[in-house]
Amino acid sequence: MVWELIAQHLRPLPPISLPYTVRVDQEFHEMPEPTIYDVQVTVENPLRTMMVSFLSDPGYVAMLREVSVLDDQLAKLIQAISMSKAKHSFFESLGQDPVHFFNHWLSSQQRDLEVINGEAPRGGGERADSGEWRKSASDGVWSTLNARQSVNLLLSRPKPAPVPARHG
Repeated sequence: MVWELIAQHLRPLPPISLPYTVRVDQEFHEMPEPTIYDVQVTVENPLRTMMVSFLSDPGYVAMLREVSVLDDQLAKLIQAISMSKAKHSFFESLGQDPVHFFNHWLSSQQRDLEVINGEAPRGGGERADSGEWRKSASDGVWSTLNARQSVNLLLSRPKPAPVPARHG
């Protein structure tokens, strides 16, 4: 019965016929009014056949795999360059002024340890009433890319579902 149900949808559509009348009277041809018909014709999308042949091509799948491998290699190269740059900056700073570098580095490590242990008053010892936190102009802390990204991250987090109260 399935064939009987779908067979009617598999046959081609009937041809389009436009009934019309040819007017031969003189007064119509002196002031002719054009007649415009909007005819909707269903046509298969020509890009569909091209896309099907393109997507079913085994070379396309191989090319996608190759692009994926190249993308992974590129990400590893960028990461290696970033690490190399960080090492270079580290050693360059250490070489220029070792005493100041170690003092700054130890201070940074101390702040990180305070943050990890939960002992830092504001995530690193900075004061909330200092001048830089009060600036709202384009040179203030709040207009930096880090601040915008942090605010976007906080706003995009899903809100936790309320915990139902237990009656006991």
